[in-house]
Amino acid sequence: MVKKVHPVNHQPLTATNKSINSEQLLNDLHYQQSKQIIQSLLNKGLISTTEFKDIDTLNKQTFPPLLGPENIDTSSF
Repeated sequence: MVKKVHPVNHQPLTATNKSINSEQLLNDLHYQQSKQIIQSLLNKGLISTTEFKDIDTLNKQTFPPLLGPENIDTSSF
């Protein structure tokens, strides 16, 4: 069996004028840590998919991540 190789289209990086402060970095770190914890709970069957999504939504409000859906161009997907 031969696998087809699809070309990868990379989006160019664009410079921004935004500077990241320590509070934003800490929020992102805390969000990533909280997401790992709830992902572990989901994988162990201790919470449902709905509960995971609800908790993740609250965590995004409490600890806004640096790269949110609004910062990613998904138009080519």
